[in-house]
Amino acid sequence: MTVKISHQGVQDAIRNMQTAQTEMREALTWMENNFTALRDTLTGQTRTSWEEFNDELKRIKTQLETQYGTAMTTLQRMHSRQIDGDQEGGRTLGTLQGS
Repeated sequence: MTVKISHQGVQDAIRNMQTAQTEMREALTWMENNFTALRDTLTGQTRTSWEEFNDELKRIKTQLETQYGTAMTTLQRMHSRQIDGDQEGGRTLGTLQGS
């Protein structure tokens, strides 16, 4: 089974992932910055719940970075294989045409 993926499609996917990653990082940073000010006004159980939420936010941020890294590596490998395949196909075609 073969799947045809255009160079532009892979490049667009990489660019879109980079944009999405930047937006998610900015959103998480905004949440951390703004919710820290809110946390300072909390006491008791509300404060404890906030600390748990903050810990979860940190886990999400770490998970996001890990998943992004995996996805980017996969896309870059796809692109590299695609280029290698195109080059090999070009060499084969050149050999066949030269015969």
